[in-house]
Amino acid sequence: MSQSEHALIYVSRSNSNLHDVSASETIRNILTQSRVKNARLGVTGALLFSEGYFCQILEGEHAAVEEIFSAIERDVRHRDITLLSFRPATPRRFPNWSMAYAGSSAGPDWTRKMEGLLANPSQIDGDVFGRELLVLMTDLVRQQERDEP
Repeated sequence: MSQSEHALIYVSRSNSNLHDVSASETIRNILTQSRVKNARLGVTGALLFSEGYFCQILEGEHAAVEEIFSAIERDVRHRDITLLSFRPATPRRFPNWSMAYAGSSAGPDWTRKMEGLLANPSQIDGDVFGRELLVLMTDLVRQQERDEP
């Protein structure tokens, strides 16, 4: 793997109403668009959407990951975007996924944790929370892979 391989982890709030059918449609659109763009740029990763919060991990060449994150920062579907980590990383956690979907529920404990962190972003320890989030998302993606026929 190239030394310019990086992993980026961020969390954000959704601008979609959770109780609205548009939330599911928004996720489907994000996944469709992400999978096409990420495959073209050689980026892999995973997305979690839980109780109005996005958590995403992007892996790939530094410039490609940076390009995608810049687009996310301009995306009106997100607000309160908080970068947790952006650093060199090998090996990739999601090498076979242009964008895995880790699911729609991380559980109430994670939701409360994200609410607290985004309420006061200056208190975030991006390394610790990023590692915890990476483990959670890896476990959720693996569980979904096992559950699929």
